[in-house]
This record gives sequence, C-alpha cells and structure tokens, in this order.
Amino acid sequence: MQTDPRVNILLVDDEPANLHALQAVLEPLEQNLITASSGTQALRQVLEHDFAVILLDVQMPDMSGIEAAAMIRERERSKTTPIIFLTGVVKTAEMMFKGYSAGAVDYLMKPVISGVLRAKIEVFVELAQARHSLHQEIAERARIAAEISKLNMVLEQRNEDLTAANSDLEAFSHSVSHDLRMPLRHIQAYVSMIEQSALPRLSADEQRYMEIGRASCRERV
Repeated sequence: MQTDPRVNILLVDDEPANLHALQAVLEPLEQNLITASSGTQALRQVLEHDFAVILLDVQMPDMSGIEAAAMIRERERSKTTPIIFLTGVVKTAEMMFKGYSAGAVDYLMKPVISGVLRAKIEVFVELAQARHSLHQEIAERARIAAEISKLNMVLEQRNEDLTAANSDLEAFSHSVSHDLRMPLRHIQAYVSMIEQSALPRLSADEQRYMEIGRASCRERV
C-alpha cells in the first residue's frame, strides 16, 4: 500500500506515440503523469503544477526543449525542478552544453531504455517525497510551537489571575483578622475596667476567671 504522497511528473513530446511509450514505462511508479505535446503546453503546465521531474523532448516544432527549459528556469517556483532531455539525434558537445546551460540534469537517447529511465525518475520521485515529508514535519513543528506558545500565554494569564486572587485573599484575611481583634480589644478594656472598679469585691474564683479572660484576649489581640 502506497503511503507517500503522489508527485507530478511532466512528459513533453510532440509525438503522441512517444508520450504513450513514456507513460507505459512510468505507470508502475504510480505517480501523477501529466503530458504536454509542445513547449507552450509544457509552460502552461508548469504554471499550474509543481513537478518532481520533467522529461522534455529537445526537438519540437513550436519551441525547442532547450528554449522551454530556459523559460522554466526563469520562474522562481520552477527554477530548481529537474529536467531530463530526450533526444532522437546524436548528442553533440554543443547541444549538451546548451542543454546543461538551460538547466538539464541529464540527457537520454530515444528510444529510451525502460529500466534506466524508470530508475532515474524513481530517484527524483523519492527526493520530491522526502522534501514533501520534510515540509510537512516543519509545518507540524511550527503548529506545535504555536500551540505551546498559546498554552504558555494562557498559563501566564492564569498565574497573573492567581497572583491577583492571592493578593485579594491576603487583604481580605487582614481585614477579617483586624475586625475579629476589635471586639477582643473591647472585652480586654472592659475586663480592665471591671478589675479597677470591682476587684476588691470579687472572690478568688471570680478574680481567677477575670485573669483567664484577660490572658485569652491578650493572646489573640
């Protein structure tokens, strides 16, 4: 079962029979095979899709493969797309120089050897899939980092809220403590007044009770 994403492969040739032959060779790779019968059509496809690799016929009537490759290289999004030239004529040093200058990564003679072509294309498919996986991993890490940042902001806000709540609680506790001490101070004052005015008339037990009350108030004030 295929788990890697399908990638796009562009096949460009003005001869329908050649396109059918290329499709037959590359079908086992189970990728998206997109065809174009001219350099102009190839350029339109490059504007609409990203490609793992482009197989480009050198000799075409409206625009040569070398001219099409040069224009593909001028576009920022496709300037690094691998291009393999297909040619039915004998390769010359001049032709190869022009092709490599236009951005070709390889030259293959027609008729192509099926196993060789498939092996070469498979390498570029794997590279494209690896890039896709890397981009996905980077995007996922960026998403996780954003989520962590959001959680940190929430935690920071909650910490600020908790700090404010603790401050309010301390202020409330201080207020309650102060309010609770006030009656005790009154009681302590009344005990002192009673002692000053009525102490001689109090029994030993009553004086002891007064002392206990005064000590209890003193401990809590």
